[in-house]
Amino acid sequence: MDNMLFLNLSSEYLESKGAIHTAREICQQPLMWEKTYSILLEAKDRLSNFFQKIWEVDQPLIIFAGAGTSAFIGETLAGPFQKKWGACCRAISTTDIVTHPENCFIKNRRTLLISFARSGNSPESLHTSVLARKYCDDLFELNITCNPQGALAKQEDNDNLYTVLLPEETNDVSLAMTSSYTSMLLAGLLLMHIREIEQLEPVVSKVCQMGDYILKEHLSGLKTISDMQFNRMVFLGSGPLFGVAHESHLKVQELSDGEIICKFDSFLGFRHGPKAVVNNSTVMVYLFSNKPYSNLYEFDLARSVITTAAGEKSIAIGNGNNEKEFCFDLSISFPKEINELPEEFLSLFYVIPGQVIGFYKSLNLGLSPDSPSKSGAITRVVQGVNIYYPFE
Repeated sequence: MDNMLFLNLSSEYLESKGAIHTAREICQQPLMWEKTYSILLEAKDRLSNFFQKIWEVDQPLIIFAGAGTSAFIGETLAGPFQKKWGACCRAISTTDIVTHPENCFIKNRRTLLISFARSGNSPESLHTSVLARKYCDDLFELNITCNPQGALAKQEDNDNLYTVLLPEETNDVSLAMTSSYTSMLLAGLLLMHIREIEQLEPVVSKVCQMGDYILKEHLSGLKTISDMQFNRMVFLGSGPLFGVAHESHLKVQELSDGEIICKFDSFLGFRHGPKAVVNNSTVMVYLFSNKPYSNLYEFDLARSVITTAAGEKSIAIGNGNNEKEFCFDLSISFPKEINELPEEFLSLFYVIPGQVIGFYKSLNLGLSPDSPSKSGAITRVVQGVNIYYPFE
């Protein structure tokens, strides 16, 4: 390990800066995706049987739940799941479920609650399960978690509950979730195709290659961006990439301890007021789709920002940045094979630039990326949440 480099920095340096865990967890992601695929592939028959019971009735309700980063996974999954399965799918944060459970469940509707949790110990995640059992007469639960010692992982499987435990290394030690987020996201994407999961091996392989490509070929450019002077960062993504924009904005904000204020939005949504935040101290990050139809709207927004803003910096992620009319400060383009990937699978590696910029900016600010919150305002597992019972 002493001779290894993570994000082009030695392990000795990273350890001295309190950054070794975050660096390792960012860099290990392609390997964790391979391991996650193997776990889901091995569990194919058990998971298929579990889902078959859910489909015994028409039109079940599927809810993707989690808190913070774990909640953003559902924002990527809900649309593709609904398209694939023809069911009503909703991404609802556990922080919303806990305060307004009556607005989240349909009592007499068969419901599948898919919970994502790194530690499996956050009070909202645990209480969401309690509330779901109270407010649903016909409930199935699927837990996807990274911590074998967590409360969610320790729930016993039965006909109505199944737990997917991801590789131990994905239980990120650092405060900011990186490999836990993308591995749980991949697990969700694979669940959507569980019956034909063997056919996804080339897709997963290509995704791993793209992750390695960013980590090997674009670290210098990402570090150059992080070295610039800016105090605002905006991430734009549409469809499945909206969740990536949400997660990317949080990564930079967390790792900079709030010194960099971040925003996220869809390309079209950004026009409706939020565009006012762009100034010469802003970095715009465009997460371009691989769908030509969506690109039409995305390019229009990029042109609009260039025309109306002055001095903003910009990053383009995706092959949409090949248009010669744009002069981005950093362009991360990919081999043309990316166009063959299902759009939602772009999410796995499109989040890496935000992770890396947040990491380098954290070091630039004299923070410890593994634990960047000087005041302790944010912690690895949320603290101080009192749980109440509305039905008592």
